[in-house]
Amino acid sequence: MVSSHSYADFERDYETNLSKIRSFLAQPSYSNAQGNAANISQCEKALRDAKNCVHAMQGMAEIEGDPFKLEDAKRKLEREVGPLEEEIRGRKGHHIARGGASGV
Repeated sequence: MVSSHSYADFERDYETNLSKIRSFLAQPSYSNAQGNAANISQCEKALRDAKNCVHAMQGMAEIEGDPFKLEDAKRKLEREVGPLEEEIRGRKGHHIARGGASGV
C-alpha cells in the first residue's frame, strides 16, 4: 500500500479523532441507553483511528530519522490515548453495569 500522507497529515487526523473522542466524552452519560451505546461505539472507532494515526506517525518518524517526532508520537500514545482509552473503557463498563447492553 502506497501512501502520500505526511507526518503532519497523520497528526492532523489524530487531533481530529481526539477532538471527536473528547466531544463524545463530554456528553452526559446518563442519557438514554441507545444513545449512550452509540456514543461509546463512536468513541471506540475514533480511538482506533487515533491509535492508527499515532502508529503511522511513529513509522514516518522512524523513516525520516527524526527522534523528536518519534518521541512526540510515543508521548501522544502514552499521555493522551492511554487515559482516553481508560475513560472509554470505564464508561463502557458503567453502561453495561447499568443494563445498557442486552444479552451476552
